Amino acid sequence: MWRQLGLTWLAGSAVTGAIAVLFTANARGLPFLPLALLSGPARFTLAVLLFALGGALLAIGWRTQHASWLRGGGRGVLLWTILVAGGGLAGWGYAAAVTFEANFSHTAQLVLAYTCGGLPFALVAGLLAKPKRMTVAAAALTAIAVLVGFVLLDGHLETLVLYLWTLFGPVATTW
Repeated sequence: MWRQLGLTWLAGSAVTGAIAVLFTANARGLPFLPLALLSGPARFTLAVLLFALGGALLAIGWRTQHASWLRGGGRGVLLWTILVAGGGLAGWGYAAAVTFEANFSHTAQLVLAYTCGGLPFALVAGLLAKPKRMTVAAAALTAIAVLVGFVLLDGHLETLVLYLWTLFGPVATTW
């Protein structure tokens, strides 16, 4: 179980750190570049990074399938991979919006991405972990992280929506 969580955190941090560099490099004074404004090579690199994350999580899930309460075998591992990747990326996006809104420095955000970017992935893996106490602990830590983010957002959830729209919305509405 601990090996699964540690490897998941490591893979998530490595990839999200690199993704953070892609979105913040050459931002031309903006906090980050929207997806629509990334260059072709940067988009290709993003796709490779996301594919690598999926492959790493699939391998981790396969090698540590006994640590999850999901049914073993191909379907269970694939479901674990999808849930951890999707939930982890959603949590990382939330954390990124919070750090932008809280005016963390560019350097601090990159350091956090490379060191703590895997935390949301590990929390989702913890929610799926076999011992019930691990699931409860992961749920409690997730709730605390969401509440801390809410406090840092000053209760303005529309800020989160604005960041997500800016990142993934049409170019005409960005910045």
